[in-house]
Amino acid sequence: MLMKKLREKREAELKRQKIETMKKVGAALIIGSVVSSVVTLFTAPKSGKELRKDVSDTFENGAEFVKGNAQKVAYKTEKAANTAKEKGLLFKDRAVSTVGKVSADFKKTIKDKKADFAEKKIEFKEKADDLLDEAKEEVANAAIEGAEVFGEGAEAVEEASELIQEKIEDWKENQ
Repeated sequence: MLMKKLREKREAELKRQKIETMKKVGAALIIGSVVSSVVTLFTAPKSGKELRKDVSDTFENGAEFVKGNAQKVAYKTEKAANTAKEKGLLFKDRAVSTVGKVSADFKKTIKDKKADFAEKKIEFKEKADDLLDEAKEEVANAAIEGAEVFGEGAEAVEEASELIQEKIEDWKENQ
């Protein structure tokens, strides 16, 4: 859309320049022909009939000259406009191609990053699961060791209780 507007604006500008150039060339040729005719009229020592023929020939030559140059200007302007149009189209094609390549590269990069992220997510989950299993094992071992220590403590308390009971009975007997 933007490229179309730019192309239309450029074409309008080229057309305006072509018209301005043709006006300038035409005006210059007409002025030159008139000046040339006037100078010829005043400087030529000819009869009226010869002078009219010279003036007619001069105007015809001037008109042909203006027509020929106008056609040359129109041809050159059209050629320049076509060249500008071709270059604009080439530029557009290169821009579209470049944008396409950049877009494809960007999409590939995003896809690669998503794949990397998925791999890292799996690795993280596996490591977390391993750490959780290790923690469960450590807690279980600590519970077993605690139970063993508690069992040993209970046995020690029972033995101490029996020993105290024996000492109390011995003391009662001795009293």
